[in-house]
Order: sequence, then C-alpha cells, then structure tokens
Amino acid sequence: HIEVANQSSSNASQEFDAMYYKIDLGAALNGYTLNAAYESLGSDGGSYGFSTPLATGHKFNGWSDQFLGTPGVGLDDLYVSVSGKLAGGKWLLAYHDFSANQGSATVDDLGSEVDVLYAKKFGKHYSAGVKYAAYSAGDQAAGKVDTDKMWVWVGATF
Repeated sequence: HIEVANQSSSNASQEFDAMYYKIDLGAALNGYTLNAAYESLGSDGGSYGFSTPLATGHKFNGWSDQFLGTPGVGLDDLYVSVSGKLAGGKWLLAYHDFSANQGSATVDDLGSEVDVLYAKKFGKHYSAGVKYAAYSAGDQAAGKVDTDKMWVWVGATF
C-alpha cells in the first residue's frame, strides 16, 4: 500500500513544511510472510522532522526506541521483514536501515537495527514470548549509541 501526507504550519513562531510517505509491499508464500517497506518522515531544511506525537514509533521504527520522536533531519527507514510459524508459535525477523531525510556532511547515516521475536500461546488462556532489538548507531553527530534491548513476557487472559 502507499501512504502520503503533508504537515505544515505558517504560525509566525514556528513555520515548517514536511512530507511523509510510505510504500509497503508484502507477500505470503509457503507459510512465510515477506514484507518490504520504505517510510520517509520528511524534514524541512533539517530543522523540523515530520511529527507523529500520537503514534507508536516502537511498532514502526524499530523496537530499540531510538526514534520515538522524529529528528529534525527527518527519518528515512528502509525496512525488510520475514515471519512464519515454528513449534506452535510465531516468529519474526526484521531489519531497518535508517538515514536522515535531509542529511548534512556530519549527519546522514542514522544507523541500522535488527529485531527478532518469538511468541507462543499455551492452552486457552496463556502466552509467552521473547523480543530482542539490536541497534547499531550511525554518524556520531546524530547523538545515538549502540543499544541492545530484550523483553521476555508471560501473559494470561480470562
């Protein structure tokens, strides 16, 4: 699918004009799902990044939460994932390549991330899972550092 949006303000205290677009392609074959997407949260001259204050960046821009807010240089995210079923549960492997929408000589590469998930339901009311994110920082001027995060959970519904 394709999404396009524009965000602008002509308020004297803050003027900006930034574009957003996403192209997302997916296919299912023999029990596997492959997804590839390119999402661009645009920038206005490197000083304002397309803002999504009510969105969950965790779900869309990597689980390490490096981009819960869009940096002023914007964010371009080239994303590829594959998922399927294994041992009665579901798994997912994803890769993100992050770059500045309007980079400069010091900030262009915003890093990359690998995300891995396995989750399984037990019986009628229980589930468990593990999720891991490994972020590798890009340009030092972007202010990011290598980050690894892991979640392990058990759930019950009634």
